[in-house]
Amino acid sequence: MSSTEQGTSSAAPAEPTDAPTAPEVPESFYYVHGKDKVVHKVSAGALQHSALIHGMISNLGYTEEQAKANPFPFENIDGDILQMVVDWCNQHKGKPTPPEDTNLPKQVTVPEWDKKFLEEIDEKDKLFDLVLAVNYLEIKELLTYCCKQVAMMVKGKSPEEIREIWMIPTDAEDEAAEKAAKERAGKEAAGETAAAGDTK
Repeated sequence: MSSTEQGTSSAAPAEPTDAPTAPEVPESFYYVHGKDKVVHKVSAGALQHSALIHGMISNLGYTEEQAKANPFPFENIDGDILQMVVDWCNQHKGKPTPPEDTNLPKQVTVPEWDKKFLEEIDEKDKLFDLVLAVNYLEIKELLTYCCKQVAMMVKGKSPEEIREIWMIPTDAEDEAAEKAAKERAGKEAAGETAAAGDTK
């Protein structure tokens, strides 16, 4: 063997070493309840979609024990509506919120899962209550999808049909209701005056 061949012999490659892995951070859970007092356990990753609740979590700095003992109360939201909100947040857990479209008119594409989620709401009153709830909880993505669903419901409808769908009173009905309220208030005031005179 030549000296050149001896000099080019290479050493065996070093065995790869396993890089240390960072320990997993335990998931945090918080608790919410609506008007029905039924408590829902929801992960912080799911609740991040609500700007309102996320802000409350950041400001309070609860431990899990404190969070369990002090559920976030939302007395203005019906229990079944809050359950729908929790289901939606769980489905979108860990997913980033899409950037807001600032173009006018907005081009909103509702993903298939969200479309089915909204189409399964069989009562328009529930959809309206859901809109109010997600607006209050500041869940922008779901609010956008809800508004898109409402727009699809009224698309191509006449003003009369829209009034019927959402039970919007006509101007004449508004005036009649206002007149009846004034008459009722006048009668109540007259009754109170008469009662006060009888006590003298």
